[in-house]
Amino acid sequence: MSEESMRILKTGECPSLSGRSTLTYKIGCKDDKEVYLCLVGNSGQGVFNKDWISLMQLDSLLASEEKPITSGRLHEMFKGKSANSAGFVLAVLLNEKLMKISKGNLRHYERLDPSEFNAVIQALMVSEPDATQPPSAKTTKKHKVSP
Repeated sequence: MSEESMRILKTGECPSLSGRSTLTYKIGCKDDKEVYLCLVGNSGQGVFNKDWISLMQLDSLLASEEKPITSGRLHEMFKGKSANSAGFVLAVLLNEKLMKISKGNLRHYERLDPSEFNAVIQALMVSEPDATQPPSAKTTKKHKVSP
């Protein structure tokens, strides 16, 4: 899925789970209003999958998991992709307050109520697109100026 078909709602930064690097990510939606997440940067050396990830599919995967959740559970979404991706996505979910660290084990996580996140995303979806973002290359047209 290309970024051209995605409306970017939010760009964010967060620490990786190890705290050794800063991750950059985007949250966007398509015309069908499904919400997606995309990792776009890492200040450290770790490589990662740059594909858009459906938050609905991610939520379904995590909902089927018994507590506690580990980053290993997310590896299913990234088969054949970078091993860092699962941990990086988990770091984003922590930053967006969709997950929290379990008491007693720093490598275990629990899902949080997504109501606040969903409200913010819904508000962004109904707002006008950010005028500071340049239009995609496909929609940019050059106009001839007459003297």
